[in-house]
Amino acid sequence: MMVMSGVGLAAGALLLGWISGRNAGLRRLCDGLAVIAFFLFFVIASTAVATTITRDTVFMTEVHRVLINPVFLVSGAYIGPYTLWKLASVLALKTPKTP
Repeated sequence: MMVMSGVGLAAGALLLGWISGRNAGLRRLCDGLAVIAFFLFFVIASTAVATTITRDTVFMTEVHRVLINPVFLVSGAYIGPYTLWKLASVLALKTPKTP
């Protein structure tokens, strides 16, 4: 299962790299979707933590409500490949070119 997740993560990052390389508009769309995904992901997570603290409940019983939230799952599924693609892009730019 972990290998399949890793392959999916790498494939998603490669796909985002390919899509963003096609033109600047698509790159900006990928970046805009990432901003929305990060925002939603962390709003849902922070709301769950705040609710758990406010209600004085055990987080382990409340975490399942977050983990089955479709918006949380979709945004997290986009954040993973996007972040890997951006990190790989930064590393590729910093790699010295051989003559």
